[in-house]
Amino acid sequence: MKRFTGVLVVAAMAVALCACGKETAEQSSGLTVEPIENTESVSEPAADVTLATPQVKDGVMRQGEDSIEVYFEWDPIEGADGYEVSSKNKFYEEENFREPEETVEVTDTSFVTGAQDYFDFLIKVRAFKGSGDSRVYSEWSEEAAGFTYTDDEINK
Repeated sequence: MKRFTGVLVVAAMAVALCACGKETAEQSSGLTVEPIENTESVSEPAADVTLATPQVKDGVMRQGEDSIEVYFEWDPIEGADGYEVSSKNKFYEEENFREPEETVEVTDTSFVTGAQDYFDFLIKVRAFKGSGDSRVYSEWSEEAAGFTYTDDEINK
């Protein structure tokens, strides 16, 4: 390795000594030579497709056609094609929410669920863009709560 490095140093010095005192073709002809720019298209890095996390408001109870509905909403996320909503529920006296959770896709910025009895609902939302293997998701939102009853109704 030392011998190879020494040869390179000697060769570099020889080239430098030979070039001393000689004019280059550019200097003797008076022409200006400018470097040629590479005009090949260079692929640009993929655009940042990070989506903001939706901020879901707690549900608002309202009278539906056949049941009490809970209406949840959030502000639109720039660049999103739609939203996944994960919801779970439980009867108000139960300790744990029922499994499995239900996940649906929506294109609107709201979600409505409901029940005829006293139910608690928790939902979380994430935005998505694209489809198939190229689909990109935001982080899941914090859970938002909604109820099909008031405290006055269960404390009678």
